[in-house]
Amino acid sequence: MRISVLIPAYNEEKFIAEAIESVLAQSHADFELIVLDDGSTDRTREIALRYAAQDSRVRVESHANVGIGPTLNRGFELAQNEWVAMLQGDDVMMPGRLENQLAFIAEHPEIAAAGGFCKHIDRTGRIIGKGRSPFTTHEAVEKLYSANEPVIINSSTVMIRKSALQAIGGYRKQFRVNEDVDMWNRLLENGYKLLVQPEYLVKYRVHAGSVSIARAHFIRKQVRWVKDCMLRRRTGRPELTWEEFCLEHGKRPWYTRLNEKRKDAAKTLYKAAAFHFAERQYYRLAALLAIACVLQPGYTLQHIAKKSVFGRF
Repeated sequence: MRISVLIPAYNEEKFIAEAIESVLAQSHADFELIVLDDGSTDRTREIALRYAAQDSRVRVESHANVGIGPTLNRGFELAQNEWVAMLQGDDVMMPGRLENQLAFIAEHPEIAAAGGFCKHIDRTGRIIGKGRSPFTTHEAVEKLYSANEPVIINSSTVMIRKSALQAIGGYRKQFRVNEDVDMWNRLLENGYKLLVQPEYLVKYRVHAGSVSIARAHFIRKQVRWVKDCMLRRRTGRPELTWEEFCLEHGKRPWYTRLNEKRKDAAKTLYKAAAFHFAERQYYRLAALLAIACVLQPGYTLQHIAKKSVFGRF
């Protein structure tokens, strides 16, 4: 089966070559690879064009910086095949990822999207942790969906039907972060099925650019907005804009907001600790983990036990 592969990239000159080469080295070679340069100001486009000149399967699409959602929507417009695999510009495919994922899809013809597990790597490629998912059965997906909790799949591991994504309107541009969380759950709400293949398919890179410590609180608040929109859709109420959500959010009791900030601080510090672990700054790692444990021991210890150095929530 011929498939399309999308690599969205913004200022990934340090890693884009490795990402592209990991696709070109796949055991399943019948694909087109579209590198989506989202207005990079470094050498990302130049490097991608070099591969396009060497391999006819590679195309490069460049446009002004518009963000990940619109960039991916453009990629799906360009994709010539029904099944589309995704990979972030700083991540790496495992050698058999496409072949194994196609086999999994053939075994599960009912699904519209398939994800997988990932290994966390630092900027040098050293493995520093693992990312697994509970959504390896339809029952697990349905359990969380029925509880009105968002179902989340690592986008770099995903292969998805183009027709399904476009049928729900693609990625929504108002969600400049967590646009994928919004999309996965709209797929489910429209009757599509998702599954995660219990196999490591991608090396997911943790570095200063991906951790975004300074924006951690903003990102977590955006997660709550995505969930609020999800709940409103499912109960027949209109979704709030970001501005309306922030206004409503600020009207809650002070103790509720304080407790939320405590939890957010713990998760932010844990994420910062993950970055220091990737950078081998072990004294800072220990200090941040200690504070995170004091603020939210359950969350921190659970992630440490799972060796999840880059838990999303």
